[in-house]
Amino acid sequence: MAWVTEWWKTTKTASSVWRLTRLYTVLLLLIVSVLLIVLYQLSIGQMSRQQSLQMDNEIVQQTELSKQLPHDEFIEQFKIQSENSRQYILSYQYQSQVIGRLNTFPQNISACPTRTRFPVWSNQYNELRLVSGCIQPLHEGRLIIAIDDEYLYVLKDQFISASLIALALALLFGVITGVIFSKQVLKRINSFNTTAALVESGQLSARVEVSKNNDEYDHMALHINTMLSQLEESFNTTAGITDAIAHDLRTPLSHLRQQIEAEFTENFKQNLPTESLQLMLEKLNEILFTFAAMLELTRIQQQKEKKSQHFKRVDLNTIIIDAVDLIEPLVEERQQIVRMENSMSLFVNGDASLLFRVLYNLLENASKYAGNNAEIIVRMIKNGFMVIDNGIGISDDEKDKVFQRLYRVEKSRQVTGFGLGLTLVKAVVQLHEGNVTLLDNDPGLIVKVEFFQTA
Repeated sequence: MAWVTEWWKTTKTASSVWRLTRLYTVLLLLIVSVLLIVLYQLSIGQMSRQQSLQMDNEIVQQTELSKQLPHDEFIEQFKIQSENSRQYILSYQYQSQVIGRLNTFPQNISACPTRTRFPVWSNQYNELRLVSGCIQPLHEGRLIIAIDDEYLYVLKDQFISASLIALALALLFGVITGVIFSKQVLKRINSFNTTAALVESGQLSARVEVSKNNDEYDHMALHINTMLSQLEESFNTTAGITDAIAHDLRTPLSHLRQQIEAEFTENFKQNLPTESLQLMLEKLNEILFTFAAMLELTRIQQQKEKKSQHFKRVDLNTIIIDAVDLIEPLVEERQQIVRMENSMSLFVNGDASLLFRVLYNLLENASKYAGNNAEIIVRMIKNGFMVIDNGIGISDDEKDKVFQRLYRVEKSRQVTGFGLGLTLVKAVVQLHEGNVTLLDNDPGLIVKVEFFQTA
């Protein structure tokens, strides 16, 4: 029963399905126990009560006879009854004389109606048997009445053994059916969780599997799939409109940029003012960069659906070193410090250029928003890395929003940016089956990147 106890303890904090299994098992044991109790009362209990009633009637009969008959006649009558009685053992003690089937009166026998078990030699069975009896005071002596109920005790033992076996089988049946039920239900629930995880990672085409059972889980799966289809359609429509605008405007803006560059060159040759043209070129470059980043983001998200075929085994440590080397001149210009911690080899299957973009974007964001004299740390962890700064940080309300396209934190709007950096980072990390988490550094921000599958 040790494994049952251990199972019971573990289910206290287990899933709702296991808790339901435990409740079902308890109810099953309770029902079986009630049925066994009822069966006992209707069989052995009834026999025991009937036996007690008959003994009480016999005691009343002997008491009335002792009152109605003279003592000598009662003795004679009692001798005949004790010798002829097959059901009861009757004995009567008068002064020092014992009359009946017992030669001596047993010691420590309870007064009626309480019964005590004591041994008696049986000539019928030629063995020592246990009987149940009690002592009833009569007018001039004491009456002992007993009955051979050893068969009843044997029945009780057998019933108890059978009951324990029945309870054990009920427990086993409850556990087995509970395990089967739990596996079936958990399998369906896990399919929902798996689909939710895939959608959360960006695979909007994921759908919940619908079985042929046509049960409530299938009905719920159909509703969820419908909702996911509408969500995917809305997302694709929004992304499509955004990308279409970016794509359609990029061509005329590029032509406009060429014209401005040509006019800028012409004014420069003629020593004419070029400040306004330079400012226009910078603004156009920002717009074109934003459009290019949006189109690249869509490409990465679409690539996630069909999975990249050109992933290779790359070392994150090497990529981090390259990104830190590239960002160092910019960091030194802002009088900041960047360093690595826990440098170690960590291999993942992925695109080295995209992973480099992730590292560089995170380091550039940290340098851009942390301010002068800030410290930026890239720390390797077991299954990824963290980029840590001591800058302005991001509030808890905005930690999820910063991954949306074109979203910018209010307190960072005075810093040049497009609101696509972290969106691109998350898309690339999810493409590599990873996860990005934003944590507080008090002060500053910790960007934790973990990869679930390392090579």
